[in-house]
Amino acid sequence: MGLRSNLPSVYLKDMYKVHFQTKKAAQVRWSEIYSVVTGVKGAGDKETQILNLGDLERHLVEGQDINFASPAEGWPFYVKYHTFSKGLKLSFEAKEDNTKLGDLMKRLAGTWTKSSIDARETLGAGIFNNGGTLSGHWSFDGTHQGQSDPSGYLMYDSVPFFALSGNEYTKKDGSTYYNSVANLDLDVDNFATIYNLHVATNAYDENGRPITDPVDTLLTRRGADFQMAKRIQTATKGLPGGQLNDPNIWENTAKPIDWAYLTPGTSAFYVGKRGSEDMQFHIRMMGTFDYFEDKNNRGVKASFMERFGILLKGRPWTRGGGNSAA
Repeated sequence: MGLRSNLPSVYLKDMYKVHFQTKKAAQVRWSEIYSVVTGVKGAGDKETQILNLGDLERHLVEGQDINFASPAEGWPFYVKYHTFSKGLKLSFEAKEDNTKLGDLMKRLAGTWTKSSIDARETLGAGIFNNGGTLSGHWSFDGTHQGQSDPSGYLMYDSVPFFALSGNEYTKKDGSTYYNSVANLDLDVDNFATIYNLHVATNAYDENGRPITDPVDTLLTRRGADFQMAKRIQTATKGLPGGQLNDPNIWENTAKPIDWAYLTPGTSAFYVGKRGSEDMQFHIRMMGTFDYFEDKNNRGVKASFMERFGILLKGRPWTRGGGNSAA
């Protein structure tokens, strides 16, 4: 079986067709939890926060001049675009003797698509799974060519994404906050604790002004925690675990969502806003297939490559559970 010049394009067309079919059929969470940004360029990016210009000044006399001030910079945010790839090679003999090479390429496309989904889900869930690790994690490091992230494996303020009491993060006005309470199991009271920590205690901007920090999601691992989340959010009366027939004030305050990629065996649950602009999943390069003949030995090679990374500009999630070290 010879390799006609048009075969690579035929195989690539089939591979992309299978790729999109497989991708469309898969249930994913990364694109639901994060704000997805496409069309980015370079090895990574840096964005500097601009703080509010401060309080308006009440004029004390008629004709008083306006006080003009320069904008103040806040935190610098970094993102690195990671490259993910995989390849396959077939010898000349394997290629020549394979009577269903087209079917092999289609199956390969489906396999790599599933691996692509796995890579995106793993990176996205990793922010939650590793968000409380005191030493940090590589997924938070935005260092890329030409830019060095000074916070390394931690958040832009050199504190973990989920900060515990005693290891608080500091805002630009000097106030300190924590957004994680360790060793909590999901129940009504503990959900209320984390919900109020998010929407009330921590709902201040970098200048210390009150803000609205919305909640629309209760994110859990699969199984018992998700079942409890649904009970808390859907019971019309009779709160789970209670004996009174009082109305459930938490009904529909947060959509229960489970994520298979959250670390099993931990009790962590998360309250926050999905699709927040403060958590962006940047697609630097969409998944790309290549198929070509190796001129040195007339075998064939096929490959898949894509690039993406996560930009964090805040803490739009608050965690209940986990432990004091992670």
